Amino acid sequence: MKQALRYFFKFLLILLSPAIVYLVMALIGSLIPVNSNFETKNANIEIYLYKQDMHTDILLPVHSKIINWDSIFKPKHTLSNPQNSEFIGFGWGDLNFYRNTPQWEDLKLNVAFKALFLKSQSALHTRFYQKVAVSENLVKISVSEDQYKKLTEYILETVNAENNSEIQPVSDLNYYQNDAFYLAETSFHLFKTCNTWTNSALKASGLKACLWTPFPQGIFYQYN
Repeated sequence: MKQALRYFFKFLLILLSPAIVYLVMALIGSLIPVNSNFETKNANIEIYLYKQDMHTDILLPVHSKIINWDSIFKPKHTLSNPQNSEFIGFGWGDLNFYRNTPQWEDLKLNVAFKALFLKSQSALHTRFYQKVAVSENLVKISVSEDQYKKLTEYILETVNAENNSEIQPVSDLNYYQNDAFYLAETSFHLFKTCNTWTNSALKASGLKACLWTPFPQGIFYQYN
């Protein structure tokens, strides 16, 4: 009996080892700061990080002298065609996951497995906001024009928008009246999640971020 238990615990340890290593890597990556002394001079553009359950979005002003987002991600692509929105949110993820998991309680094991372990199409989710409401899930960041331009380039590269005259939304996929989805570059996987995308956007823009994280906590930890 004791020998059987030892074999069982050894098997269990082998089974759980990859998950334990992954979580340790995520913890270490989250605690290592990047761009911790980022430039704050002339930081006169306000953006937001938004956390919703295990997902993060970046909220940017719709209009600025750097870019007018509604000329690329058009309001008419949404169900309600909102006008005069102040902010637009960007989040990245697996297209099939988006289709089948509008809420976290809708999560299915086979959908999660395909997203994490199999190569598949990714998508950029956009959503217009009339106002940004005060919330404990929001972090405001002041950025410079140069930082904002780099952030803009990162997002445009995600959907290869620089090489398309007008990108088209994914048909028949909306979570809200004011959002749309667009086919994106690269594939979602275990080491590149929606939060990894957000963290990489911050790193590429010279803003505070962590070395690597698959979870939103690693990003928000840098702004506490």
